[in-house]
Amino acid sequence: MDTLDGQIAHSYSQHPQFRFEQQELELDPVRLAAFNDVYLLVRAYGSRLTGRQFEACVRDCNSALAEIFAHLKAQSAEPHERLFLQELQAECGRLVQEELRLFHSTRLHRGVSLEDSRTRANALSLGKERHFFGRLSSDAVREILEIGADDLEKFREAVRQGRLRREDLSLYQGPNIRSILHILNRDYRTQGVLDVLAAYAGRRLWAGGVSLELSVPQSKWWANSFKGLPRAPRTLYAHLDEAIGSPKSIVYLSEVDQTTGPTSCYPGAYEALALNPLQEAIGRVVGNVGSAPDSPLRAHYAKQYHQAMSSEAFRRHFMKLPAVIRFNSHLGWDVLPDTTAEQFLTAHEHFMLGAPGTYIVFDGGRLLHRGGMPDRGERIALQVVFSPTSWMRRAVRRIRRVFP
Repeated sequence: MDTLDGQIAHSYSQHPQFRFEQQELELDPVRLAAFNDVYLLVRAYGSRLTGRQFEACVRDCNSALAEIFAHLKAQSAEPHERLFLQELQAECGRLVQEELRLFHSTRLHRGVSLEDSRTRANALSLGKERHFFGRLSSDAVREILEIGADDLEKFREAVRQGRLRREDLSLYQGPNIRSILHILNRDYRTQGVLDVLAAYAGRRLWAGGVSLELSVPQSKWWANSFKGLPRAPRTLYAHLDEAIGSPKSIVYLSEVDQTTGPTSCYPGAYEALALNPLQEAIGRVVGNVGSAPDSPLRAHYAKQYHQAMSSEAFRRHFMKLPAVIRFNSHLGWDVLPDTTAEQFLTAHEHFMLGAPGTYIVFDGGRLLHRGGMPDRGERIALQVVFSPTSWMRRAVRRIRRVFP
């Protein structure tokens, strides 16, 4: 129990909703080491490998992963459990391929400007703490609120009608979103945020996607779904994102205090988990199993909205995984109240409070974080995802600098 992962494992072992009379599957440590070693090599040296060397590593990784899951499936005769392992293998394979190719393609960007002291401080904070804070200009906040005014009123009407699902209260595409992205990139560029991200990621990134969101107390999709607990865990919705190559930003468009649902993060928690590569990969994708519309497990699990562990059948399959590779990146719902794990996380939680324009830029795949829900009033916020710039977009920007 020295690591946070050990504390989480102990929390699962004591949690009444995760205790089943069953034997977990066995895992050959040699096969696990074969996968983890190749993955770690590519993560450390991927950009220096030749194409032939890289493809050899990919083949070895795929082979080790296939052997691991073949061994697990050979121990199971229950049809749904085998389907669980089959889908989990496919999801892991997809994610691992994406991550290996990211490691191989990343090159240090040479056009990064870190001359400004604030930009250097933010770069150091992102590298060490996986996040930094800032604030948009007042003009940017005003412009974004003017653009989103009609959409926000539609969200409020949805609330009055009792439509409270997340998709009822958010907008992520259309001309208004494109206009908001333009404003964000303008401000992020002026403040040196895009240079910080390029230094951190080794490639040029820009705000490529954004969701305008309204949060209200009536919305309960995030609430605890487990019965029989003395109270809900204080870590509800704490999670790591699936993607490791797409930093994010949360921007407040309204005043946010402790009662209006602040975003929070847990610096150092990801490192304290000390996950091995396969365990981490499984954690990032396990919630996808049985969620696709065409999955043969979808009806069997009948998961509650956004909460995979709401299904007892899913929890049973999850707990059959060997402990050394068992992990759920959306662990906040799973933590048992009054355990060492909960105490560790609450002691390390940092809340983002502030005026409209306050933002956090962070690596969502390596910083445990969660969005709060208001106890009163409403919170208006933007969820921003950064993605690589295209050569055409860079060329257009250069032309505009010459011919403004």
